This record gives sequence, C-alpha cells and structure tokens, in this order.
Amino acid sequence: MKNSGHRLGNSGALNENTLESLIYSIENSIFEKKDFKYWEFDVHESDDGVLFVFHDDEILFEGQINILRKMNFLDIYELGANLGINIPRLSEVIGKLSTRSEKVMIEIKNLQSENGRKEVIESISERDNWFLMSTPERFTKSFPEESRDYWHSELSSLGGKMVRVGRHRIDLFKASKSKLKWEFTKIKWFFGF
Repeated sequence: MKNSGHRLGNSGALNENTLESLIYSIENSIFEKKDFKYWEFDVHESDDGVLFVFHDDEILFEGQINILRKMNFLDIYELGANLGINIPRLSEVIGKLSTRSEKVMIEIKNLQSENGRKEVIESISERDNWFLMSTPERFTKSFPEESRDYWHSELSSLGGKMVRVGRHRIDLFKASKSKLKWEFTKIKWFFGF
C-alpha cells in the first residue's frame, strides 16, 4: 500500500521521520494527494528513557553498528547529526501534528520502560484519529506479558487502540489473549486482512 504520509512524508530519504520532512510535507500539502492515507512514523525508547522518532534499530557510523536502544538520547542525537539527520523526540513530532486533522499512526518499534509505555499511550489520548501500531514481535517486547493487561486497560480507558502493522483491523492486545488468534496475527499476510 502506497502512503505518501509514510515516515512523515519522506520515506526512503535521509531525512525521513524528521521534523524537517514533516514540515516540508505539510507546506507542500501532501495530505491532499490521492495516495495520502495517514501520517506514519516510528518511535523508539533510548536507554535513558527518551522517546524519539527514527525508523531503524541501529545506525552504522564509521564502520561501527550503534544499537539505539542501548544508547542515551544525547548520543543518538549526536550520531544522527554526524550523518546530517536531526532525530526528533516524540514530543516534538506530536507538537507539530497535534493541530492537524489527518489520521496519525504511531508505529512502536521499541519501548523499554513503564514511563515510555505511559508516554506513548497518553500521546494518543483524546485523539479519535490517532492510533498505535506494531508488529507482533515488537509488541510482545514492548508490552511484556506480565503488564500487558494493565496497559491494555490504560489504552482502552483513553479510547485508544493498538493495531497490527499491515492489518489495522487486528487489535494486538485482544489478539494476544488467545493462542489461536495470536498465531493468526503473527502470519505476515493473509488475504490482505
């Protein structure tokens, strides 16, 4: 599915998932294009608990692989700057999108702490057209089984929903409660559902 709002409107470019990309996309009205479905971006949590927007789990710099979840945000930000990328905090992206009327999908890549889970869930509260999404694998790592019911309850109480990447009709919290549904959910593609 082509979506011109993917990675804040600049999928595949060096500045994808950045404020610069989002501002450029808004100024050029990509939300009016036929292939615009929703704004989409990816969120990670740094080792020091900062939620930031970036697609990949790691950055290759000077021959060294840097695993982002093991780094503090200042080091991540500086690493991005060395590559010409301004890696934004989640709060900055939300600030830019908060007054927009278009649908927003936040893809969870990596959450490590209870505060990170709370912040990302609260980021969509009282926003009818904002949703969280994840792959089943990343969902189970970001929402461990021992606290999953609590976070499902929190998200539901705020009117939010966590859907599967590629199959937005599947609620990951609900599906994870049934072994059969979960196995179905983990299948990559099933007749386009």
